[in-house]
Amino acid sequence: MTVDQVAWRLKTGRWVRAGKGVYRNAASASTPLSRLLAACLASGGVASHRSAAALHGIDGYRLDRIEVVVPWKRTPVTKGYELHRTTQMSLTRPVTRNDILCTWVGRTVLDLASVVSRDRLEHTIDAVLRQGLLRLEDLYAVLVSHSRHGRTGCGPFRDALEERRGDDAVPLSAWSRMVSDLLVDYGLKRPVFEHRVCDPSGELLAQVDLAYPDHRVAIELDSKRWHLNSVSFERDPRRRNALTVIGWTVLTFTWSDYVDRPNQLCNTVAGLLAPAGRRAS
Repeated sequence: MTVDQVAWRLKTGRWVRAGKGVYRNAASASTPLSRLLAACLASGGVASHRSAAALHGIDGYRLDRIEVVVPWKRTPVTKGYELHRTTQMSLTRPVTRNDILCTWVGRTVLDLASVVSRDRLEHTIDAVLRQGLLRLEDLYAVLVSHSRHGRTGCGPFRDALEERRGDDAVPLSAWSRMVSDLLVDYGLKRPVFEHRVCDPSGELLAQVDLAYPDHRVAIELDSKRWHLNSVSFERDPRRRNALTVIGWTVLTFTWSDYVDRPNQLCNTVAGLLAPAGRRAS
């Protein structure tokens, strides 16, 4: 439509300006949803924080404030809504709820950690788990994926998750999947799960958590729950020695490596998978 056509509809009252370049038919009432949609369209962003929590139906949130997230370099005119800017727009993974684009539920919970009290964050995490929107391991994956990219403000989220007893609350199989996803997100090939390593005679030496067989790289995940017992204390070193003898490199990572040092974990694995010449440089 031409500028004059738009101006005429505004002048005659057929349309109402809802935001920059966004108009609402006067026959349609203004609602929290329509105001949120207008803010998203006007800013080119997606609903986030408490607005996204309300759209996802997280217990304790209702659409009583308009919040939108946009890429860091974008500075739209903001009127009637709260604007958040991020350098991690690709990690928002927008989904549609009530015909409005919003941050996916994992990113929404992390965003909430920066704007709500510790008590409310605890209630939010409880609600997300209770409602079956995410599992605890999913929330840890959110924390790691964002902290690996240098995001600040992950501290309260990490503390709230660690209150749930860290790796004791996450099954070993789920942790293996989380580390595998981290490596794939980093750009590496997905490792093989529960790989069986045999000696030249065909006798089983070990079954490792993750492996890159072509590179003879094994990844073992150690936790207090699964490895701090007398059987594992004696068995694990023998398994690693046996693998080393036949030319395998065994990397051992802890829960702290995954949560607090994901970049270092990925760099270590990548260094062993790189071609020999590149590795030496």
